[in-house]
Amino acid sequence: MKTRLDMEEQMFKPEILEKVKEAGFVVFDDGDYNLNLIAVRNLENHPNQFDDKLYVCYKVHGLWREHIFQITTDPGKRYLENPNYRDGGGVAIAAHPQQARSAYKIDLHRGKYKALVQRGPGNVQYWRDKNFDNRADYGGEIYDNKIGLNIHRSSAKGSSLVGPHSAGCIVFSDAEEFGVFMRVCQLQVSKRNFKTFTLTILAE
Repeated sequence: MKTRLDMEEQMFKPEILEKVKEAGFVVFDDGDYNLNLIAVRNLENHPNQFDDKLYVCYKVHGLWREHIFQITTDPGKRYLENPNYRDGGGVAIAAHPQQARSAYKIDLHRGKYKALVQRGPGNVQYWRDKNFDNRADYGGEIYDNKIGLNIHRSSAKGSSLVGPHSAGCIVFSDAEEFGVFMRVCQLQVSKRNFKTFTLTILAE
């Protein structure tokens, strides 16, 4: 029986990569373990829910592999409703559509465990949500600098609600899924010696 941790292996390019190309972004299809990371934001925008997806697509021996993980691209309620956060400047929300080229490396998230952290040469574009209701607002002035919009898990046991786990980062609901994700990322480093990761963010 197929589980959420299984991956699809196929000869043809995963459909999500066609959407990346249609958006005008680069698809990495040269050789094995050249990872495409695509976060797809759900524009229904359910507050405090892990209602977005992260696609990880890459080749192994010429065949495409695809993983799909449950994530959030939006901050949790704690930060959306807190006017004191960021000195009143508003909580950060990763902008879409964008392709943050070489923005991430494997390193420690808050000094605790390995994750993808915003320490590559590229930046991640983001908005500021300044009205402090419980919904993420998309649009407005775009900022472009390093503020630690990392890709990490919620808690060691996972979480069904975003809550305090995201102040703007890309966050996994399930810790086991995050473990699978990080193992695949490590393979890009060990097999190809590619030490930076690009994140594409789309919306639907």
